[in-house]
Amino acid sequence: RHQAMASSKPADANLAPLLRYFVGIDLIVETKHGRSFKGALISADQYMNLVLKRVDKKKQQEATTTTAITDGQEVFDWVHIRGPSIRYIVFGANIDLAGVIKAGKDRERAASDKYRRGIRKAPK
Repeated sequence: RHQAMASSKPADANLAPLLRYFVGIDLIVETKHGRSFKGALISADQYMNLVLKRVDKKKQQEATTTTAITDGQEVFDWVHIRGPSIRYIVFGANIDLAGVIKAGKDRERAASDKYRRGIRKAPK
């Protein structure tokens, strides 16, 4: 009975293996250090390390008694963010998450089938 319960757990219950399907999607990543990065996902690995391109970085400044909170902003071509430093990831409101994941799985399945059938051509 214990084995049946363990096997009923979905294989992709973790966000890390699903992130590879979101390549090219704009997202916002906030780190545990209070920095926020907005850009398009280039790559993600099983440890949730992310690489973003066209990145806007905002760091929230601490408020004092006489000034309001201000944002400092920098722009980068690309940024690597270590998985353990990520607090949360925000996807756009108009993103169909289930559709993006399904399309990504379909792309991987099609590529795998194409490779198995031998359609891949060897260089001459």
